[in-house]
Amino acid sequence: MPEPINATKESIEQLFDGAAAAYDRVGPALFAHWGARLVEWLDLAPSARVLDVATGRGAVLLPAAQCVGPGGHVVGIDLAAAMVEEAAAAADTQGLTNVTLRKLDAERLDFADASFDAVTCAFAVFLFPAQDAALREMARVCKPGGRLGLSIFGRTPPPFDPGWSILGHQASAYGVSVRLPQRVALTPGELTSLLGQAGFQEIAIHDEITDAVYETEEDWWAFQLTLGTRATILAMDPPTRIRFKEEYLAKIRPLFRADGLHLPVNVLYALARP
Repeated sequence: MPEPINATKESIEQLFDGAAAAYDRVGPALFAHWGARLVEWLDLAPSARVLDVATGRGAVLLPAAQCVGPGGHVVGIDLAAAMVEEAAAAADTQGLTNVTLRKLDAERLDFADASFDAVTCAFAVFLFPAQDAALREMARVCKPGGRLGLSIFGRTPPPFDPGWSILGHQASAYGVSVRLPQRVALTPGELTSLLGQAGFQEIAIHDEITDAVYETEEDWWAFQLTLGTRATILAMDPPTRIRFKEEYLAKIRPLFRADGLHLPVNVLYALARP
């Protein structure tokens, strides 16, 4: 069986440039919900200066900007230029004037030491090839006494189970698989260890389980094309992709209830000090 293809920084940038227009717009707006929850847990002070790393379409950036108010400021960065454009458009739509968006690599933050009162990063640390370097950069630009707010999938239950596990097994059977740089789900202990190794202290982990509901098969399939799973699907030639989709949807169809496909997602929220 062929070895999985390892995603590179360049391929991840291309992946999310391609996914940006539909990101968090198919099925339930999960990342917007989880972004707002992270901001709630972080409890940002009015007038705070915040850096949101891998901002995407602004799931954390937008509620953070509302939270810190006109006296504060939120800088959102992302490797994918299309995501930066989407986040800027969303901020404009909400009339937010305390936001700056930049295309920037999380592993090489172009900011002075101790520039921010808080740093956030939602569902992205598994996309960084040099994960420790990115976390150390976040610690470096955070002020002494400031805080990191980070979210990631928890391992129990596995995220979107069994939807993702069925897809993964089928992709392996097809001999097509793209491996992201890091594990997408961690235990609270693993996340605590990861942050501790990067120099963070006073680490607190909170977990919540979300019942993610997809009304139709097409909603669930379209969602796959907005995440890391997109890389595996697009690695197939078009005829294979069509056959793969038909076979996959046939497998998950029995899982649907009257109101849709229910999949549990455990989210870990971490708060820490540099």
